[in-house]
Amino acid sequence: MEIYVEYAFLENFLFDGVLLTLALKSARERLRLWRILGGAVFGAVFAIVYPLLRLPSWLGYALKFSVGALLCLMAFGQVKTRKEWGRYAFTTVFFFIYAFGFGGVLLAVTENFNGDKAPSWFVMIGFAILSAVALFFVRKLYEKKRISRFLYDCRLLYKNKTVTAVGFLDSGNLAVKNGLPVCFLSPDLGYTLFGEEILEGGGQVCDEIKISTLGGEKTAPLYEGGIEIKTNGEKRKRRVYFAVATNMLSREHKIILSSYIFENSLDEENRS
Repeated sequence: MEIYVEYAFLENFLFDGVLLTLALKSARERLRLWRILGGAVFGAVFAIVYPLLRLPSWLGYALKFSVGALLCLMAFGQVKTRKEWGRYAFTTVFFFIYAFGFGGVLLAVTENFNGDKAPSWFVMIGFAILSAVALFFVRKLYEKKRISRFLYDCRLLYKNKTVTAVGFLDSGNLAVKNGLPVCFLSPDLGYTLFGEEILEGGGQVCDEIKISTLGGEKTAPLYEGGIEIKTNGEKRKRRVYFAVATNMLSREHKIILSSYIFENSLDEENRS
């Protein structure tokens, strides 16, 4: 029995520690190791003591939620301002999402053991896999959110053609030609806008730009046109050069906007 208690303590200590770490990272809060360890120890002790209590079901659930919120508070630290309370609540929500989500998945998987308790190593591996998957999706979610701040609805104008697409404002795109910024288009969007001119190597285009790639330096034709960008409730329009980027595969955006795109825009009369 003594060995069981030690194993139970260690198992719950690890689980609570990982859940608290995941919750803090998902809420983008600072990780303090000693606070996480303190919360994990408290949670492990509670997990051992709780089965010994004789409580009504509603009180048992209330106690579990209260202890879970307390664990998050121990890991989060002091909360004084309204903003800190909001961030703490955000962390707590993530903690319960992971706790119930992981618990449900592991319970469904371990039902195949015909009523026997699943081996600890099996639960540990499953918990580790779920944690890695959760971190991956959280990272992707924040990455997508960060990118979305720089996405704009655009309308491209070239000769008598007009095409709409989503553009990404890339601070690393510093390409300029004849005082005009250069925007790069995906191959499919470039073909839609320029058509047969691409197959003819640029057609009547007389300007070119050198692009450095992993395969070396190459020259790409430039097409002078106009772009209209929706931002802050208005439409900003200016002349630019377009170039086709053959290695552009993103599905979220078809245009890489120049970092200078909002500088020296056209006069108010060209805005609509």
